[in-house]
Amino acid sequence: MIKKKRWLTFMLAMVPGLGHLYLGFKKQGMQFMIGAFVCIVFIPSMPTVFPFALAALWFYQLFDALQKATWNKLAFSEHERLMYGPEGLGSPWPPFVMPPMPDYPQDDVSPAWMGGACIIAGVLLLLITVFPGLWYLLTELNIGTILLSLGLIGYGLHMLRKNTKA
Repeated sequence: MIKKKRWLTFMLAMVPGLGHLYLGFKKQGMQFMIGAFVCIVFIPSMPTVFPFALAALWFYQLFDALQKATWNKLAFSEHERLMYGPEGLGSPWPPFVMPPMPDYPQDDVSPAWMGGACIIAGVLLLLITVFPGLWYLLTELNIGTILLSLGLIGYGLHMLRKNTKA
């Protein structure tokens, strides 16, 4: 078990998702990064909604990363107490069977999804940089609102299809 520094988690969590990536929560860190990116991209489309959503996401992920870092520190000290405490008689292995340590689920992100997301983000960034007129045209057409509504409809259909009890 590697001890993580809380102050470094706090500093990294200033960028949404980096604190979670530092602590080993890859999937959650990427979700926060993507959420912040989406909020930033859609701010021109709905300037009254997305700045508030970005602030809420930022504060939530900051305090969540700090809470997980605190939990990680407590789990580390409990692990050391069980390994090297007086009930272990100073040996690295106690004479009794050590109870399993509770752990946060380590959710791994599929490299295929991660690679695809990086390619899509890179292509979009390249298009915006190389063709700034295209970005202006898309924002004038309110493409952000259209994409958001299509994304919400698609996600809702996905959730309905996934939930077989309904």
